[in-house]
This record gives sequence, structure tokens and C-alpha cells, in this order.
Amino acid sequence: MRRIFYLPLAATLLLSACVVDLAVLKNQRVDFVRQVKPILEGSCLECHQHQYVFAGLNLETKELAMKGGRSGPVIVPGSPHQSLLYKVLLLGHNSPVAMPPTPERMDRDDEQIIHDWIQQGAKWPDGVRLIAPQNRKNPKA
Repeated sequence: MRRIFYLPLAATLLLSACVVDLAVLKNQRVDFVRQVKPILEGSCLECHQHQYVFAGLNLETKELAMKGGRSGPVIVPGSPHQSLLYKVLLLGHNSPVAMPPTPERMDRDDEQIIHDWIQQGAKWPDGVRLIAPQNRKNPKA
């Protein structure tokens, strides 16, 4: 009889621990340099940089990214669902404006990082510049 009592108690405690862990993860600050910068460089900068400013959008610097492109601002700090940068990630690839324009969607974890970064105010440290993958110097072997 005691085991029957302890099993639901253990399950409740385990579930509570999971909920607390999710809440803690949700409240963690997104680190632009460590988390957001690699996503933007790898998924966006091939088309949105000074050599190829698709749709008038250059994401290389904070100033240019916050200015936006032909459709206006793409980052609305504090409002991911009003930010075109985030909204285009959620579109299915049947949409001509879905980003990135590859057959595969961006990884859901990366989408969440972009969401959380914008939700947390889209902090972009001064002086941090994104580098397009095609402009990186290849290390010599």
C-alpha cells in the first residue's frame, strides 16, 4: 500500500522539477555573441550583407539591422511576433518570403533563440559586426 502512495508522489515531484527547469531556462538571457551571431551569420548573411543586400536589408551591424530593409524595420525589440526577422522563420517554404530560402527550415532551437533574443530587447553589443560565411578567411592547414 505504501508503494502506491509513493509512486504518485514521486511522479508529482519529478513533474514539478521539470516545470521549474523549463521556467529557469525560459528566463535565461540570450547571449548575442555566443548564440545569435552564429545563427544570423550562418542563415542570413549570405544574402543580407554589403555585397548582396537582398530586399534592401543588411544585417552586418546593429545600426543597419535595426534600420531594416525595403519592408521597414525587421527587428522590433521586445516584440518577436511583430519582427519580420522572426516571422519569416515561421513561414512554410510554400511562401516566397520564407527564410532562410533553403529546403530545410531553420532548427527550432535556433528559431527559439531568435525569438527570445528579440523578446529580451534584441540587445546587440556595440562594435560587434557579423561576417558573412563567404567572407571568412579559411584557416590554412
